[in-house]
Amino acid sequence: MSGAARTYIEADYAAIRSVGQSVFKQQSRRDYLLATAGVSIIVLPFVLGHKSLLHWFLLPTIACGILAGVDLVRWLRGRLELFDPMTMIACVAFYGFFLTPVLHVTWNYFGVGNDMPLWGDWRPWLGGMAALNAIGLLVYRLAQHESFRRTNPSRRRWKIDAKKFYPLATLALASSIAGVLEFISQFGGIPEMIRDFEYNREAFAGKGWLLVFAWPLAVLSFITLSYMWSERSRLRHPLIIGLILVCTFGIVHFVLMGWYGSRSATVWALFWMAGIIHYRFRKFSRRAMAAGVIFLICFMYFYGFYKERGRTGLEILSTPANWFDPEGFQRNIKYVLLEDLARADVTAYLLHNMVKGSTDYDFRWGLTYLGALSILIPRNIWPDRPSPKVEAGTEALWGKGAVWPSSRMYGLNGEAMLNFGPLGIIPLFAIFGTVVGWFRRKLSSWSKQDSRMFLAPFFVSMVIAALVYDSDVLVFFMLTEGALICTFICAASRQIKKTTATP
Repeated sequence: MSGAARTYIEADYAAIRSVGQSVFKQQSRRDYLLATAGVSIIVLPFVLGHKSLLHWFLLPTIACGILAGVDLVRWLRGRLELFDPMTMIACVAFYGFFLTPVLHVTWNYFGVGNDMPLWGDWRPWLGGMAALNAIGLLVYRLAQHESFRRTNPSRRRWKIDAKKFYPLATLALASSIAGVLEFISQFGGIPEMIRDFEYNREAFAGKGWLLVFAWPLAVLSFITLSYMWSERSRLRHPLIIGLILVCTFGIVHFVLMGWYGSRSATVWALFWMAGIIHYRFRKFSRRAMAAGVIFLICFMYFYGFYKERGRTGLEILSTPANWFDPEGFQRNIKYVLLEDLARADVTAYLLHNMVKGSTDYDFRWGLTYLGALSILIPRNIWPDRPSPKVEAGTEALWGKGAVWPSSRMYGLNGEAMLNFGPLGIIPLFAIFGTVVGWFRRKLSSWSKQDSRMFLAPFFVSMVIAALVYDSDVLVFFMLTEGALICTFICAASRQIKKTTATP
């Protein structure tokens, strides 16, 4: 190529890049304006109906809504995928950092059974957390963008090796089935498991290693069938067939393992299977997403009655009139929306105690993250295994020497405060954004038939879990839900170097 031709090409490329950046900036401004308008429209009826919302805390809360909502706008405009990590994070952050504080003040609902006695106005502390969250979201966005820009796409593609797949699938399924049978048999059957959940939850201690094999059964079966069908036939209605399979395996998973008391295990299994359909077969519509979210909230709500009282809690299903105002139950719709699905009052209370309280709290300086790895050792091997997060949370909430340990969940921002104080939120969100950007760049370079697409929904779920759960729960989910399947897919795949066409 001559020097003149190269000069013209470089000039054209520079011009195209300049135009692209200009268009991107214009679209970005429009997205932020639309997000601001949407947040304002949502807030206005609340403010008109509840004068308690006329407080400065609403300003940083609105900022959180805008910073999270801009990615929802981009999804609605077709510029982000449904299962894109940023879309999922935007949904969680928009609800947890924006809607939840507004609902807390609107309903005047803080904590359960007055277990967080902040005798005063919660709004300044909700506002303080909102300001920290807004800075965190801004840092997350910047770090994600920079990490995505600097990360190289995958140079290899992964392809399922059929000769390895079927023997390994048989071995993995046999191991998972054996894990389910052994887990159930150690309780003496499902009825005895339910009875232990109701009266003797200590019976579940030391059995987590069996869940490494037992919990993945539904997803493992779904992956095996999905690969077999995609290789041997051309599905005429992949979405319908896929949804039927998701429902079937989801029900099987719940019947076998749902009595353990973990709603998340079933929810994330359904999410994983739905993500495989979306990535490999057919994309879900916005209507399908809305239906899925409603179903999951209903499942978590009604399962909560079992979690609180065992089988007697499910008797409420026979009286629809009491569904949303269950007399005698601690759990109601407010509990699910503000305690199960969010952490706003917990983190606000932590902030209050660390800034103004008298708990004399000692920061853990990363100890809870190191302590999360200790769950890899079963309690029957290490009976007095420490739990730094529980100890830190108990001390931060109720002071040193508290009798009852805290079972609260704190999320990315809350655990950051337990370790490094309120300002520790900022670097943790920067790390979070860097990981998300790196993963998104890799994900964008995987083809539809890349075998890593079987694992992509799990990775997305772990990104979401990193935002809303604590590090020990994240390690537990990675081990019990993902270890077996990730090992299976990696062993059954072969890596092929990508070739690029040259002119």
